[in-house]
Amino acid sequence: MFKRTVLSALAIAAGVGAGLLLKVLQDKKNETAEDEYDDDEEIHFIRINDDDDETEEPAAAEQPEISPEVREISGLYPYLKPEFISSLLDKNDELNKAYPEDTLITLVHNAAFADKGEAEGFVEIMEPAGYQCAVQEDGTVSASKKLFTEEGAIISDILNVANQTAALKGTYKDYQVQ
Repeated sequence: MFKRTVLSALAIAAGVGAGLLLKVLQDKKNETAEDEYDDDEEIHFIRINDDDDETEEPAAAEQPEISPEVREISGLYPYLKPEFISSLLDKNDELNKAYPEDTLITLVHNAAFADKGEAEGFVEIMEPAGYQCAVQEDGTVSASKKLFTEEGAIISDILNVANQTAALKGTYKDYQVQ
């Protein structure tokens, strides 16, 4: 019963995550199209400091700005770092061009677990969700799934698997598209 509940929750989270990710990507795409036409009309302000005597405060640990899209997606995938999410969003256009809509692909995820029990727990969640899993002796798990591509499907799947890996105290290593 518990496994069914966990699997149902994972399926619902994956669906909600995919829907939100598609919305965010579509909004980003629309913003990019609007920005191409609006650049000439933008006003850029430059701050001028008249007080030469004032010293500037040192910047507190320069942290990269987190975009609203990344912040929104981070809410759905709480175990993932914003930098990871941002790097995937940056690859979305590249992946969409390389694998046009309705292309059948196999997406292979590699994750590592320090504890064999956590690796087995990962497999118990992933196999009923349609993934074929192989566990290595060192705790590395390869999970693969065939899917037809659509806008944002590849990164949505990567985010779901990476989040599940991190939730089980594993490390998401990489992915391959075949």
